[in-house]
Amino acid sequence: NINPTPQSSSTFAFGASSQEQERLEGLAPVPDDDRATEVSQAVIFSGVVVGCIGINFFSGLFGLEDLTVWTNLVLGVAITTVVVDNFFDAIVMGGSAVAKLNEDKLPDQAKNLNAPKKEEMPLGIGTGSVTGTVVRGLSRLLSDNTERDCQCEAAAVFAAYSLGLPCFAFQPNALEGAALVLESMGGNSNDSDEFNLKGSMDSLASDAGLLKVLIWLMAPVAMEISKYPQLMSSEPREASGFLQRLADKSKNAEYAQTALEGALPVGDEQTDKYLRWALAEADLLLRNNAKTVDALSEALAGGAATVGDCVAVLEDW
Repeated sequence: NINPTPQSSSTFAFGASSQEQERLEGLAPVPDDDRATEVSQAVIFSGVVVGCIGINFFSGLFGLEDLTVWTNLVLGVAITTVVVDNFFDAIVMGGSAVAKLNEDKLPDQAKNLNAPKKEEMPLGIGTGSVTGTVVRGLSRLLSDNTERDCQCEAAAVFAAYSLGLPCFAFQPNALEGAALVLESMGGNSNDSDEFNLKGSMDSLASDAGLLKVLIWLMAPVAMEISKYPQLMSSEPREASGFLQRLADKSKNAEYAQTALEGALPVGDEQTDKYLRWALAEADLLLRNNAKTVDALSEALAGGAATVGDCVAVLEDW
């Protein structure tokens, strides 16, 4: 069960009481995931490294020996900066351990030396602020973690099934979420001015309905951040994209504007509250049902699970 959830179709109901407001203020922010920048910087870095190595390798064939001095310099600076910036603590700990093991062999001057602190390093090197995006981008380009993908898919399936959403998407996205809400109105979502809230499914055109879809969209994110330090398989921006699609639709279609009036968040602050609340509820839902979600993830990882097999796991058949 998801509790508390907004019950009103016209007001931002959750966070109304002092207890809920206190909880809302203490919720963690939605993780920032700028994967486009990370991947682009990783590609540029890889291109520079490969280019330098290529010049060094073929310099003799094309008479480029004079350039190898500069390519070696670029390679040395680039690789050293990335390593020191992202693995500073490991380097310091390893160096200190080696120094202690060989303390009797070190000269007196070396024994009194202290390792530099990352706060004292120039340009913020050692904190990951300089080249951290490159490392994260390389991780995205080189990683292929089926287990992680299946965990995120299992989280999405479990959330949709538990919340009663008429969908079974393993990888939820903003477009499908928006289409789900519009179709739930019971009318034609293709720019028609007519709609009927008594359609074939319960209408999701309320703040409670939108929150259900947001929890579904945030379930893979909640699963991944509970197990890993970096988001790879899930996409937190799908939730904000979902709200933006509905907002754009309500501006262009009268039936959507009428149905979604009072349901959509107003302004960036309220949107952030919707997203943080949905992420927290998704995390709570998955933690309270961890055994079932793990079993579903294992079934998906097997590679042969059908929709019926997933339902069997969810219903404990």
